Amino acid sequence: MPDLKFSTHACSISDEWTYKGMDVIWLENDLVRIGVLAGRGSDIFEFHYKPASVDFMLRLPPGIRNPQRDFSQMRDTSNQFEDYYYGGWQEILPNSPTFVYRGASLGQHGEVSLTPWQHALIETGPDRVSARLWARPLRVPVLIEKTLTLDADTATLRIDERLTNEGRTHLDLMWGHHIAFGLPFLRDGALIQTNAQRFVADASIPAPRRFKPDVETAWPAAPGIDGIEDDASAVPPEDAPPYNDLAYLSGYDAQAWYAIKSARHGVGFRVAWDGRLFKHVWYWQERYASPDAPWWGRAYAVALEPWTTRYSPDAEASIQRGEWLHLNAGQTITTQLSAAAFEDV
Repeated sequence: MPDLKFSTHACSISDEWTYKGMDVIWLENDLVRIGVLAGRGSDIFEFHYKPASVDFMLRLPPGIRNPQRDFSQMRDTSNQFEDYYYGGWQEILPNSPTFVYRGASLGQHGEVSLTPWQHALIETGPDRVSARLWARPLRVPVLIEKTLTLDADTATLRIDERLTNEGRTHLDLMWGHHIAFGLPFLRDGALIQTNAQRFVADASIPAPRRFKPDVETAWPAAPGIDGIEDDASAVPPEDAPPYNDLAYLSGYDAQAWYAIKSARHGVGFRVAWDGRLFKHVWYWQERYASPDAPWWGRAYAVALEPWTTRYSPDAEASIQRGEWLHLNAGQTITTQLSAAAFEDV
């Protein structure tokens, strides 16, 4: 990415940049610089905290690619999300598992994370900047809209979202925010704080893994794979033995939140959201443990992802149990999230 030099006396915003043919929006003030990939999923690919010179967002070795330009000879596969995954923060709609929903073939983690979004700058400073972004997936009739707002003298990004069922029939959806953190932020380990009440590890993850699956406990206590009680709030340093895992945090209040803080430097990232809508946080860790595709032993990631629903490989059964978000014809729901950098003093 370019070495940007915007004004540091007030907020600034720019949509004059492109990266590999994809539109980019930059929001900036004295404390943070935030990069948004409008041309691909509205990803937040950079959240740089200036006082500590740290970017919290994960960036994997393959880097950011343009799905409209770079593709395999076998493009019609179910795992294109992984083909193009580099880290960052993705908006996920209308599903997670690969399946056919009422005749619509849906790949892993849905459509909107890999398609261009439209955008418009709403406020341009100096005290506040904001941008509106919106998209419609090809195969399901929904409109997703979001407004990103950054005020001067704050390290907090506000995200106001609006989801509308534009069809004349009901829809069942999974909605998630795929937020992942990486190196060098996590090199010395990290501490996770949250107002979740419960923790359970998913059974689908292969060895080597950290947590014993299908045992629900009070957060942050968790049984290790060896049966010995572990502390799930502690993220080991990079040089700890490799493992991968997926677990779920739940039991949130209406004002849900988590913070992940560097174990050494006290710099961290805090996310807040409506726990009545995004009821689960997916706690995914991939720490150099998977030698085969898609990670090839190179991925080091910790993700904390607010979702409306836990993952289930049997999507139809999950829908029948009422676990998916249900929108009636023409229904609109609104919500707000925030993301902030912080530092212990």
